[in-house]
Amino acid sequence: MPLSKESARPIVPGAAPLTRREMLALLPDVPGWCLENGRLRRRFVFRSVGEACTFINEVIALGSESASHYPDICLRKYHEVEVSWYTHSSGGLTRTDFVLAAQLGERTGPKGLFR
Repeated sequence: MPLSKESARPIVPGAAPLTRREMLALLPDVPGWCLENGRLRRRFVFRSVGEACTFINEVIALGSESASHYPDICLRKYHEVEVSWYTHSSGGLTRTDFVLAAQLGERTGPKGLFR
């Protein structure tokens, strides 16, 4: 089953993060995302600040609908949004980070434009 079809599970505080090997095995399932400084990161580019803000709201809704788990979100140049998944309570990435990244990737186009 693709990661985007899995249910994002709520984070259990203190649960062990994924190993580097596990992260690298899951990375092909989240196209457009990269591992950077221990986080799962992707930059999305939009035509306007309005589209970027709509996308940010969609990211927040995705996290609250599924697992009460939210990424770090940064708006740059008024139309670029950087999303970074990381599970603070685990001190690293968890499968939930990858599932939510896959679900978010499915909601966007290949260049990061919101569909």
